[in-house]
Amino acid sequence: MTRKYELLYVLNGTLPADVLKTQLDRVKAIVEASAEIIDITEWGRRRLAYEIQDIRDGYYVIVHFNAEPDAPKEIERLLRISDAVLRYLIVLAEGTFMPVSRRSLDDEIKAETARSNAVQAVAVGQADEQEEVENLSEDVSTEELPAEEPDASGVDKDEEVQEEELPLTEAPREEVAEESVTPERTQE
Repeated sequence: MTRKYELLYVLNGTLPADVLKTQLDRVKAIVEASAEIIDITEWGRRRLAYEIQDIRDGYYVIVHFNAEPDAPKEIERLLRISDAVLRYLIVLAEGTFMPVSRRSLDDEIKAETARSNAVQAVAVGQADEQEEVENLSEDVSTEELPAEEPDASGVDKDEEVQEEELPLTEAPREEVAEESVTPERTQE
C-alpha cells in the first residue's frame, strides 16, 4: 500500500547554481530509487533561522512522492549521509497544499549570468572613463594658465600676511582632591 509523503530538504545556499543543480539531481535520484516522485517545488534561497555548520543561507526544496511505508527510512538514511543536505524532514502528506516556488534554479542561473555580465560591463565602463580622465588631464596640463595681476592695493595674492602672534596664557586649573572612599561596614 503506497502513501503520499512530503520531503523538505535544505541544501547549502552558498553554493553556485551549477553545483546546486547537481546536488538537486543527486537527491532526486535518492528519492526515485525507492519512490515515485509526484512533484518537486523549489523554494529557492532563503536565510536560515540559525547558522548550520557556519552557513547562513539555504536552498529549500519540497518533494512530493508516493512510496511504501518503509521507504522513508531508507531515504532518510541516504540523506543523512549526504554532505550537501543540511537538514531534511519527511512527513505524511495530508490535503492538497502545494507551496508556490519563489525562484527556480534556472532563474538563479540566469540572474548569476546577468550579474556577471553587468560586472564586466561596469569594469569596461570604468576603464573607458579612466582613459577619458587621463586624456583630459593631459589636455589641461598642456594649456598655459594666465599670470595673476596684483590687486589695486599693490599686495600680491600669493604673499602671505603675517599676523602678530599673541602669547597664549593658560587658565589656572582647579585641582580636585580625590578622597579615598571606603565603604563603611555596619556591624550587626
